[in-house]
Amino acid sequence: MNGKRWMAALLCLAALSGCAPPSPAAALPCRVVLEEGDGFTCDAYARTVERGGSVEFRLTCGDGWEIVGADYENARLRRGRDGTAVLTLPDVRYSTVVSLTVEKRAVSLYYDPNDGSGEAPVRRATAPTHLRWNTAGPIFSREGFTLMGWNTAPDGSGTAVELGGRLRLEDGDTLYAQWSPWSDPALFRWEEGADGAVVTACLGGEDTVSVPARLGGLPVRAIAPGAFAGADCRRVVLPGTLYVVEEGAFSGCALRELWLFDSIRTVAGGFDGCGELAVLHLNAAEAPVYSGTYFDTFSDKLDRLLALKDRRKIVLFSGSSVRFGFDCAAIDAAFPGYEVVNMGVYAYTNAMPQMELILACMGPGDVLVHCPEFDASKRQFCTTTDLDAAFFCMAESSYDALARLDLRGYTNVFPALEEYLRAKAGMTAKSYDLSPADFDEDGAPVAGPSYNEYGDYIVHRPNARSEEPIYGLPVQYTVSAFPRERFLDPLNGMYRRFLDRGAAVYFAYSPRNAQAVSEDSTPQARAELDAYLRDGLCVPVITELEDSLWSGVYLYGTDNHLSTQGAALHTERFIPRLRAQMARDGLVDADG
Repeated sequence: MNGKRWMAALLCLAALSGCAPPSPAAALPCRVVLEEGDGFTCDAYARTVERGGSVEFRLTCGDGWEIVGADYENARLRRGRDGTAVLTLPDVRYSTVVSLTVEKRAVSLYYDPNDGSGEAPVRRATAPTHLRWNTAGPIFSREGFTLMGWNTAPDGSGTAVELGGRLRLEDGDTLYAQWSPWSDPALFRWEEGADGAVVTACLGGEDTVSVPARLGGLPVRAIAPGAFAGADCRRVVLPGTLYVVEEGAFSGCALRELWLFDSIRTVAGGFDGCGELAVLHLNAAEAPVYSGTYFDTFSDKLDRLLALKDRRKIVLFSGSSVRFGFDCAAIDAAFPGYEVVNMGVYAYTNAMPQMELILACMGPGDVLVHCPEFDASKRQFCTTTDLDAAFFCMAESSYDALARLDLRGYTNVFPALEEYLRAKAGMTAKSYDLSPADFDEDGAPVAGPSYNEYGDYIVHRPNARSEEPIYGLPVQYTVSAFPRERFLDPLNGMYRRFLDRGAAVYFAYSPRNAQAVSEDSTPQARAELDAYLRDGLCVPVITELEDSLWSGVYLYGTDNHLSTQGAALHTERFIPRLRAQMARDGLVDADG
């Protein structure tokens, strides 16, 4: 039976049975669903359209994002100037799901060589991944000069930033190279080394010394022990060719301000005896390696804090227990007159330099909530002035943070820098454009952001199946573990610096697995410690020690990282206690 006869028979049978022939499937309407994703929102993600018709989706792009395409044939995208866009899908023939390709929008900065040559500025694209944008590295060279940084004004009267450092910029802004003319070669004694020139002495008493990148046609690679010993120079610019500053090279030098490149290899003891060295400008000659990691969150958090410097704010600070421990959106909603910043990153690095950077952004009416982790108490209670390699890891994508510190208050600066640089030399180069919000805690890519705008880690963390501690490292909650002179006095000293600026400071206990405490941390010992801290600290203790000891069910992966539910419960407990203390201090009304 041919096709026509078969269809006729089918129709005849349908008529005999009293049934109408089936409607063609093509007559049914088509349902088109736009898949949700990062970087955009849509007024309605699902549309129904007759077969052969067109459908439109009205989109709003997130800040710094751009829609670049859709997986639908002949899709048309019309972009508006206000961050909106209209996606049109023509000739829809079937129900389908459509996904968009969305990228972080590249912007352009211009770099002017500013060398009198009249050369046009060089354009460099960057992704606006961060609130402040990283500047370029050493993209220019100039005979007889060292590129020592960028400035928003040609004459250096604007805002200065190190190579690779971050600055608040707009698309199309221009930065101007800042050059340091090399000091007269006659000012130096030098000798030929294995792979270049070695400076053995600096003669004369110039206030600023810019060590040439070449002497006798050889690249300057090293500065010998004692070369600058007792020199009267206040400012020193070292070239990017330099690999080694030998131990004692600047012993007794009157050095106050130093420019250095992160291509240096040996520097640990080079500046011993430079007691007046206050400012270090570390210029990036090497690509970052910690971009996208949790270390990298420090620079993003600092960006937010700097942006809110003149706003009233609540700053939460400690290590990763703060990163994992709060729902800052809930705190923000509870205190509408305040911005909220989660500055927690990593407890096993000295809290002192981080607190000093926070301090510079605080003023009257601001609130610092310090939640020190007791398993890292030596660092968290500001008991040491030593810098460590981990701090440099955290500052890597924002070296300008280093220049904000007064190094006269710190020790172990250059040994820590060398340790950081040695570790970095064996790691994979990355890009400043990477965002830690695109990766989870272990460095795996995530579909949605892993950090919110406040700095909270927001990847879903299920509750644990066991209450057992993860690491088996019991923490002491006893008075004997915290001698007043070693722990409370230095911490009070830091707190008073905040109080002197008119900020309020509150002490809160950080979360801990209740079973991850020492045997001598009995309930009585903990009660004695709590009373001891309340009496000995110069700021209020606003939470209860017992409330900080959690069932292991509410911890995720470690003994002090709360699960998602744990963080919500912790915040729910925390808000009324914060409100009560702020009300006592006249910062908010007791009823909110």
